[in-house]
Amino acid sequence: MDIKKTAVPKYSLFGQWLVERFNMRHIFAIILAALILFYPSHGFTQVKEIVSEGTYNMGDGETPSVAESRALLNAKRVALEQAGTYVESYTKVENFQLTKDEVQVLTSGIMEVEILDKKRTIVGDGFRFWVKIKAKVNPDNIKEMAKKVKEKSVVDDYKKIQEAYDKSQREIEELKKQLAKAKGKKKKQVEAKITDDEKMFQANEWFDKGLLYDLNKEYDKAIEAYTSAITLNPNYAYAYNNRGVVYDKEKGQHDRAIEDYNKVISINPNYAYAYNNRGLAYDRKGQYDRAIEDYNKAISINPNLAEAYNNRGTAYRNKGQYDRAIEDYNKAIAINPNYAEAYYNRGLAYAIKGIIGRAISDFQKACDLGDEDGCKVQKVLQNR
Repeated sequence: MDIKKTAVPKYSLFGQWLVERFNMRHIFAIILAALILFYPSHGFTQVKEIVSEGTYNMGDGETPSVAESRALLNAKRVALEQAGTYVESYTKVENFQLTKDEVQVLTSGIMEVEILDKKRTIVGDGFRFWVKIKAKVNPDNIKEMAKKVKEKSVVDDYKKIQEAYDKSQREIEELKKQLAKAKGKKKKQVEAKITDDEKMFQANEWFDKGLLYDLNKEYDKAIEAYTSAITLNPNYAYAYNNRGVVYDKEKGQHDRAIEDYNKVISINPNYAYAYNNRGLAYDRKGQYDRAIEDYNKAISINPNLAEAYNNRGTAYRNKGQYDRAIEDYNKAIAINPNYAEAYYNRGLAYAIKGIIGRAISDFQKACDLGDEDGCKVQKVLQNR
């Protein structure tokens, strides 16, 4: 989260200097952009290409376009598994310290897919759809995407969409069996369920596209994709939530984001992330008390939501309540010992209070966890 300028009552002169000098975290990003060094990739220099195939047998009641999409999804999953092995090896060599789930998201984000061939053949009373693709993984894009995966909470979303695809596949297979035995009114009911399942599948496809557009910083396309998912499934809480995040964080349209979070909460009142994200929107509007109320609600729903403690700490910091902020950062770090942003934020609070040794230690820890801003501030403090 951006560091906002706050008043510093009764704290050290150094704390005052720090707030005045480092009141905009993106300054560091600008400095770092000018200092970027390019290193060889230890043998991973060529684009990795993978050719894979996928099939799907379409039954009665299904549409060819969705059946073809299911075949394409199967081909992508085969390619993703192979590409993931390559990317995981690369990240280990480069010491990116990514979890297996993060590697999967990273691979999905950088994998470019080209359809080489496709056809349909008659099999029994239906059609078999076959798709052949070529997937490309460019190692030049891995480092940048690894940073985005660490910064964004996409791992949970990625898991959700894969689970949704699996659920859809199980349900459609069961519905096809039911349809083969159904007659009359019952047959029409099963056909209607197949149509609904296909709409959900298409909504999931758009949600999936939204995730990838977001990772690749194509924010307008991400909003369009999430909107398409919502059109197909008006109760798609996750799509509202993610569209709200793009509106809020990337487009600066905080009120539109709050509208989306309100919709999420009306659909699912126990979705902790929606309260956390709405709190962020209020925080960015400078409404810190309302933000804190939402963080409190998120924590009451999920006491282990480290992000909510971190964000509440920042709201307290913005109000000049540094001790309460540090308490929340402590809690966030206790829940997630590898939470780089929480170490960075706690370091800032310590620095403002003039506890420089602890500040340097926290900034160093953030740096070790991949937070480049932490590296920069740590050097500034040591050389002050």
